[in-house]
Amino acid sequence: MKLQLMHWRSGYQNRALLVNKPGKTPKKLYTQDQVEAAVAALIASTRRVHRSLKLPEIARNLQIALSAYGSLSKLADAIGISSEMLRQFSRADKLSRPVKQVIADGAINSVDIADRLSRLPVADQLPVANAVIQGKLTSNDVRAIVSLRKALPKEKIGKVIERVKNSRSIRQYVIEFLIPSHKTKEDIRECFVKALSKGSIVSFSSNGSIGFLTLNADGKLHLEDIAKKEGLTKRALIDKIISGTIN
Repeated sequence: MKLQLMHWRSGYQNRALLVNKPGKTPKKLYTQDQVEAAVAALIASTRRVHRSLKLPEIARNLQIALSAYGSLSKLADAIGISSEMLRQFSRADKLSRPVKQVIADGAINSVDIADRLSRLPVADQLPVANAVIQGKLTSNDVRAIVSLRKALPKEKIGKVIERVKNSRSIRQYVIEFLIPSHKTKEDIRECFVKALSKGSIVSFSSNGSIGFLTLNADGKLHLEDIAKKEGLTKRALIDKIISGTIN
């Protein structure tokens, strides 16, 4: 660790010259001691199930450490965890202030839930967080809410939450895809109906150029069977269905 930080120091001094150019807003710089303390805190808090720091504190230490390492991948290597896990911790900065406070108070400790909450519109984050605290939603539920919210951007968040809760016993799967500019939504829906059958589809909607297909359990199994038969990944199969080459 010491060798890595010493190697960084020279680059850090160069960066200080770059960010303080006239007309530019200087970035906040940290001393080597501050960076070393931040990295030590991250090692102590990201590699253990029981963390010594709350998620907002971890996010602050991440910003300090990133000022020296420059990228999540380099910092992840130094700490000894995956870049994806570190990215989850970093998303605590995307949370609204009330949700950050809830997490700081220890009401929510799950990194996965915090990550999913950060992917919701700001106005939706606290209602979903409160439902988690009250034991009404699980991590999987929050994941489903994120997908469903994209498909139903104008629906009230309370109704989105209830829909996810009510669908627990009826497994539903949301597929997100790009709508080609030369195809209408009706064309694409018809392609899915031909390939998977109307009874497999719970709903079909779009938000701009992004489409959302909700399948029931049978529809998901049918999709997986076709993918296996064709020797394709599910994503590649979706693309072929949209193009009309599989029906």
